Amino acid sequence: MAKPLQKERENRSAEKKDLTFHPYTITPESAHTSILLLESTEPEILCQTLRAITKFSAQDTQNRYILFDLDAIRYILLHIEHSELNIRRFALKALAQLCQLPQGPEQVLADSANLRKIAFMLVKVEDVFVLEFASLVLSELTREPLGCEQLVSANILSTLFSRMKNSLDPDVQKNCLQTLSNLLDDPVCASEVTKNQQFSWPSLLALMQSKYLAIQHAALRTVDQLICRYKDLVVQKTFRASTGVLDLCDILESYEFRDVHAQVLGVLRDYVETEENASHLYQSGCILRLLAYLEMALPAMKPHCLAVLTKMSFTSNGRDALYQTGTDMVFCHQLLSSNVDLLADAAMGVANMTKLLPSAVRMCETNIIEALCVKDNPIEAQRLAVQCYINLQNYHVSTRAMLSPDFVLELVNILERIDIRLKILTCTALTGLMSEDLAKDLFTLKKGEEVVSNNLRIEHVGFRTALCILITSSVTDEGAEIYLQLGTLHYMIENKAARYVVGAWEPAIEAIFRHHPSAKFAYTGTLDINDFTQEGFYVLKRLTKRFPTIQEVLLQKPPPRDPVLIAMFLHPQSDGNSSMDIRMPYQRSSSKLAVSPSSGLFASFLPDDVNLRSYLLKLRLWFGDPAKSLHYIEIEDAHYEVRYRDKCAEVSSSLKQRAQLLAEFVVQQMSGLTQERDCSMPSVELHLADLMTELKSPVVGVGWVRVGGPLERAVLYKVLSDRVGLPCALKRVASHAWCEVALPEMDSDNEETEVSYPAGLLRCNYVVDLVSHPGRLWPLDSLEAHRVRGTICLKPCNFHGRESCLCQN
Repeated sequence: MAKPLQKERENRSAEKKDLTFHPYTITPESAHTSILLLESTEPEILCQTLRAITKFSAQDTQNRYILFDLDAIRYILLHIEHSELNIRRFALKALAQLCQLPQGPEQVLADSANLRKIAFMLVKVEDVFVLEFASLVLSELTREPLGCEQLVSANILSTLFSRMKNSLDPDVQKNCLQTLSNLLDDPVCASEVTKNQQFSWPSLLALMQSKYLAIQHAALRTVDQLICRYKDLVVQKTFRASTGVLDLCDILESYEFRDVHAQVLGVLRDYVETEENASHLYQSGCILRLLAYLEMALPAMKPHCLAVLTKMSFTSNGRDALYQTGTDMVFCHQLLSSNVDLLADAAMGVANMTKLLPSAVRMCETNIIEALCVKDNPIEAQRLAVQCYINLQNYHVSTRAMLSPDFVLELVNILERIDIRLKILTCTALTGLMSEDLAKDLFTLKKGEEVVSNNLRIEHVGFRTALCILITSSVTDEGAEIYLQLGTLHYMIENKAARYVVGAWEPAIEAIFRHHPSAKFAYTGTLDINDFTQEGFYVLKRLTKRFPTIQEVLLQKPPPRDPVLIAMFLHPQSDGNSSMDIRMPYQRSSSKLAVSPSSGLFASFLPDDVNLRSYLLKLRLWFGDPAKSLHYIEIEDAHYEVRYRDKCAEVSSSLKQRAQLLAEFVVQQMSGLTQERDCSMPSVELHLADLMTELKSPVVGVGWVRVGGPLERAVLYKVLSDRVGLPCALKRVASHAWCEVALPEMDSDNEETEVSYPAGLLRCNYVVDLVSHPGRLWPLDSLEAHRVRGTICLKPCNFHGRESCLCQN
């Protein structure tokens, strides 16, 4: 029974509801009627209707949208200059309310006369309400660039400054400040503001200490906009000449103004952006005041204060000022505090202060930098710690201090953490250290190559670029061997996508190749005249999918199948360094940690190539001192001297005779000039098989080979050429190989006269015939040279996806 009774009561209440129309009580349903009343000519009706509209707009934002959709702005604009003061007040107030809508200013600004009418009210009218609502309308209209343009055209900026400075109504002051702030946001109109004769800092700075919080916020925002105009020299100079920074510090030291402390610190942080402003802050004594504030400030304000000091550390003058005031040590102390919010800025401050040598030395004594890189620290602190290491490398003293096993191990360990940006910074730090040979040795000792190899699998372009740069700067002979053993080199060559995307990928491969000519010859099929064969240079008779290290060859299960030719001039038990080891400067490592492929654990398994040593001795007796044809720079060592052919300044025309004589000698050793031995492919294979059986190893010294095909002969010719000063390139296609030499072209009229030529201009211009016509040198493009190279036509070498056919059509 309850439900019928309830329904009856609701019906009775509905009957009593007042359905009478009240013209000055607006509802969403009757709003359109009120808009029609704005066309009335009766002042009383207009005043009451506008008053009702302002009340209706103030109730809810949705009501303003209803009025806007009914085109209320067009009707209200008709009355903003009405002769009745109250009508004018309510019309401006209603217009200000509707201009707060996103689309409101656009409709008003469609006719520039509207803004001009309102702007002139600030000049001519003294009624406090008209001034308040007119200034409010202007602050809303200037949110649009068109409104800023129209206001500047109205030429009332002087009045705007005057009202802001002298008005007794705080609302007018706030609205004028907001209008100026809007003008400063517009790049074109901002210059008009600062050029105005009424513009002055004292009046604006006074408003920063107003008792009204809204005015304080508006004034601080306007000051911040002005000082951020760094290229406006007049504004910057006049602010430095004012009491601006002192006033800002006064506000910080006043507890009464604590609500705007964060905004004040934000203004100071923007101010110290430039070198001149940083110096001014120091000269005015404000840094010491900021340090004092940092000690006594509320916890929420400390990060804002420290951010100002950190921002100063980005400029040279700022760093000098921070050093003079001891702020660098404040950064260090904050790093040890328990306030996590201060850690990022303090670490950044430390990182930047390391750019100043006296500060770097002073901070290093606190052991702060070492403490930063603890794995449990926030990742931002770890990044900044590594940045500190990078900055400290600008100084020789700190760089030498970093060359310790523990420090290099720490950097290598950081590469195994998960943050990519931290890894990239660490690569940069390690790359900077690699200018010292000791750092390269320590990097290898701490298994840096293995860590780099693992990280290369991460598909991140920036990180891979940093790793490749690190490889290029750190690789040594031993490091190249490790990259080959780990499969890193093979992975880099096979990863064609990375070679196209990562610009440093290919240079890293080339850097490894420079230190491992055996691998370069296997993967590219070419050693040019500036690639020198080292002691232990080896060549596979048959190419496999992945080029192995010499240790892997020696450890393969017997019986050996495919021979590996190796050039060993030294006795396996002798010192691995020799005057016969001709290398380029970047190939010669001073490492005391390195183990060459021909020494250590595998030394006893390598052949003692007596024949190869005798070949070299005989050639030196024939040719004499190589310095007669090449000018060397000799480098003394405790036990040996190294002759660098790449250092030669000149070569002589006698090289051609030596190239021919060397070719005849090589053929003599491999078969005899009269073909005394059968050098057909089956005979060569059988001979090599016999040697492997005799030596009980797949590794065969090239001097042991007495029945050789094109590959064996070309390898012998190259390794001997490198040691007698003959510019020689070694080329290979599949199982076929040949040599090309770079010789000066002789004048036919002066063939007997020895002439010198610049060595750097040499290019390969002859192909050496080691098979058909021993000792003959064929011009590079001749038909005979094509036959020697097998370009009529051997099957192209497709080793690891590389087309290496050198056929010329």
